[in-house]
Parts: sequence; structure tokens; C-alpha cells
Amino acid sequence: MTQQDQAVLTRLVESAKLAEGPAAEPDLGPKRRKASTAIESTYATLRNRIIKGSYPQGSKLHLETLKSSLGVSGSTLREALTRLIGEHFVVAEGQKGFKVAPMSLCDLDDLTNARITLETTALVESIQLGGGDWEDQLVTSFRRLARAQEWLEADPVEAFDAWETRNQEFHNALVAASPSKWLANFRGILLHNSERYRRLSGAQGPLPVEVHEEHKTIFEAAMARDVDQAVSALSQHIRRAANVIRSNGLLKEQEESR
Repeated sequence: MTQQDQAVLTRLVESAKLAEGPAAEPDLGPKRRKASTAIESTYATLRNRIIKGSYPQGSKLHLETLKSSLGVSGSTLREALTRLIGEHFVVAEGQKGFKVAPMSLCDLDDLTNARITLETTALVESIQLGGGDWEDQLVTSFRRLARAQEWLEADPVEAFDAWETRNQEFHNALVAASPSKWLANFRGILLHNSERYRRLSGAQGPLPVEVHEEHKTIFEAAMARDVDQAVSALSQHIRRAANVIRSNGLLKEQEESR
């Protein structure tokens, strides 16, 4: 592992500690489970709204407004926000409160490098360790993604959510045979953060046809157990998405990074 890769993993470990929050407590019964469910639901709702841009980057998150609209307590909301801070969706501003994490080219580059490091590592493990079940899952996910690509080309606006869901399913299937739970956890955080940027690009019009061709190349290399080709194709695919945003001027260098 290179020094750069080690630095990426170190940053992710530190983030995960914050995202996990306090150590798990003993099961205290239905009341505790209900509170945990409320926190998870609030977290998922806020994350989804941030990813989809309902709460724009850099915008203030007013606690009283959120408590009212979500119908949750202050403690539940703060627990959810703490988790979102650890996953870099939200920024705490001390006495000023909270805001949605800004997006920037600097952050995109960092995110892209981290994702390539983790996702290619997990892909290598899956190719080396995956059996018939892994292949079946990969074939199914690729076919579903190909179908979603057809919908996307016919109606880019209405079909984007369905395409994004199947895009994530495909990327998850690629690495499903990796035995590392840590890699899976960190990958999930990175994949969801990447979705914010993909949606920024997707809002400008239909995704290039080349995206599906890249998915096809990755799929075929993985099925052929060609580690070098699969890693190269996946790395180029992830980096190309960042380059599209940069070349189209969708973000500026001077925008505040996280």
C-alpha cells in the first residue's frame, strides 16, 4: 500500500469513528429500539434530501424547522446530524449551528481518489474470491442497469432515480465478494457522497452513452477474472465522472471545500 493510500484509509477511519457515534449500549427494551429507529429514519431522510439537493450545498440547517417538519425530538435530530457530520454530508459551525457540506473541485478530487483506492481493492478481492453466487449477482445487476440505461436515454429526468439505484446496485455487486466489512462501510459513505456530484452532472442533461460502455467493459473484465483490466477500467470510469464535472464547469476551484 502506498503512502497516499494509507493516508486515505487513515482519514476514513477517523471519519468512521465520528459517524459511528458512541459505543453500542445494551438493549434496554422497546423504548430504546424505538429511539434507535427514529434516529436511523431521520438520518436517512436528511441524507436523501441532501443528496438530491432539496437542501442545497452550504445551506443552513435550522434545528427548529427540521424538528417540526420531521416530527422528531431535538435529541433524535442531533444524533442524526452527528452521524451525517461523520460522513461529511453536514458541517458543524460551533455556535452558528449546522449547514449542508459544500461541494468543490478539491473535495471531488479527494473523494474520487479515495473511492478508486477502496473500490479497486474490494474489486480485486471479489475477483479472486467470488464464486458462482457472486457471478450470478453481477450478471443480474448488469442486466438491470442496462435496462435502466434505456429508460434514461428515453427520459433522462424521470428515469434518473431508477438509473442511480441500479448503478449503485451494479457497483455494489462488483465488490460483493470482498470479505472486509470495513471496506464495505467506507465504500458506502463514498458512494453516497459521489451521488451528490453525479446528480449535479445529471441535472445538466442525459448521461453520455460512454457510461454504459464503461460499465460493460468493467463487467466483462470482472467476469473474465482479468484483474488488471477490471481495475484499470473501473479506475478510469470513476475518474471520468469527475472530469466531466470539471470540464463542464459545474463547480469552481474557489468554492469552499469541506
